[in-house]
Amino acid sequence: MKGLIVSTLVFVLYVVMTAFFSHFLRPDRHSKIFLPGILFSILLYFGIYIRSSADLGFIPPAWIAHYSRLDFLLGFVILMLNIHSYIDWFFGFNGGFSTSLILLLHRAGNNGMQVEEVIARYHGEGGMDKIYGWRLPRLEQTGYIKIDEASGICTLTLKGRLAAATTRRIKRALNLGAGG
Repeated sequence: MKGLIVSTLVFVLYVVMTAFFSHFLRPDRHSKIFLPGILFSILLYFGIYIRSSADLGFIPPAWIAHYSRLDFLLGFVILMLNIHSYIDWFFGFNGGFSTSLILLLHRAGNNGMQVEEVIARYHGEGGMDKIYGWRLPRLEQTGYIKIDEASGICTLTLKGRLAAATTRRIKRALNLGAGG
């Protein structure tokens, strides 16, 4: 029970901490907050679990784990799964294009917006598509693709091929279909 309680407390702190830093630092990429936060949470979990008493000062004796290593591991796994779920939720909700469209229309009020006006909001000053335009340069920057400057042809790097093959295998194993 100790692992579950410590895991829950550290997870709540992780959520509060990432929300606080996201709000005040306004990072260009939230992974700059989420990834160091994971390391901090792991260290905090280890530190609290190892340094605290088996009963945390309030757990009834019947609820104290007989196998402390198993309790420690279970709490750690639960912490990692909670953090993973939170990050998935964040990027799905915050970064989802449909959510962005819904919020844009909400801000427009009861009058709504013309389709052309909605589409125009997702194009930069030079006409670059804000939805897709940043992704190709980012994939090249992170080493997944190579863009030939002369021809404009995009090809996968070894890292990109490995990521694509892994994704394809996972999608096939989970029967997820052909979509993105």
